[in-house]
Amino acid sequence: MSNRINLKKLALGSLAAAALAASQGAIAHTRLETPTVVEGARVRNYEVIAHGCNSPSTGGKNAPTYGTSVVFPNAVSYNPIIGVNSNNTGATAGLAGTVYTTNKASSYYSPLAGIVTWIRGGGAWQSDQNEFQAGQNKVDAAGNKDGFWAGGSLFDQSITTSVDTPFYVQAVTIVPTSCVRSITFELAIADVCNINSVSTTATDNDVLYWSPIPNFSGVPGAPFGTPAGLPTSTNLPGGIPVGKPYSNYDGYTDVGHTLPGDGWGSPATLKITRNLTTNPLPAGCSGNGGQGDDIFVFPAAQQINAEIPVYSGANQTGTVYWH
Repeated sequence: MSNRINLKKLALGSLAAAALAASQGAIAHTRLETPTVVEGARVRNYEVIAHGCNSPSTGGKNAPTYGTSVVFPNAVSYNPIIGVNSNNTGATAGLAGTVYTTNKASSYYSPLAGIVTWIRGGGAWQSDQNEFQAGQNKVDAAGNKDGFWAGGSLFDQSITTSVDTPFYVQAVTIVPTSCVRSITFELAIADVCNINSVSTTATDNDVLYWSPIPNFSGVPGAPFGTPAGLPTSTNLPGGIPVGKPYSNYDGYTDVGHTLPGDGWGSPATLKITRNLTTNPLPAGCSGNGGQGDDIFVFPAAQQINAEIPVYSGANQTGTVYWH
């Protein structure tokens, strides 16, 4: 057992902890620093972990964050869940008015994978940095980058310190013949505070899940939920429904945890907006009063199950460091 733990710590790094009182401390949960990007632009972005495990809403002290695992939708090796909203106003705004489509991702955007690339943070580590210095990109069988893990330092976030993990967003193009005005990618994220925890036994003192659950109209198998549901959840209007799990990393489902269902309906998102100057809408688009449709892309449950765990190999092979 001790050898396994040492391997984990070696893989994730053994750098000293750091703290920085960040201006983003008021941001709830884990989000992207730049959540909206114009199509065709390649930008440097950050995953911003605003608080450690055991959310401040419980009144408890945050556990230091040790690492993070991020999965971005891949439409090459997996079949993401895709929804379309053509009336994104009022009561039908966002996912509330979204309808499942069997159209392929290639109908809406490119590239279909390899959209995010982790960046090793900051060069030589300094005491005032609030970035994880160890990490690795995750890749599919074809070598497409699907996401990343980063970690190796215990960041005490009890003073509202954020942990910022840098990555590049590659240029995304919206298909010119489509009526799409925006593409919103939903990310699956696990923020880990206890490297020795596993998904089946972890509590919200060990890991926080930010889970993309495609509970919108027409999705096969929906509604996804928990055996008893959770009507008091603050992360979803009306709470968590009764239903089967979507992935192995949906968040907490039993009353023994401090925040049952924490992470439900609250993932980080990356929205790509159409460049109407260089890529105008085709004539005849009727969605949203002629302004175009909004597309939402969720990673397949198969992808989340395979790629949220942290392995020694970039393609989910070798030693399992966290699962």
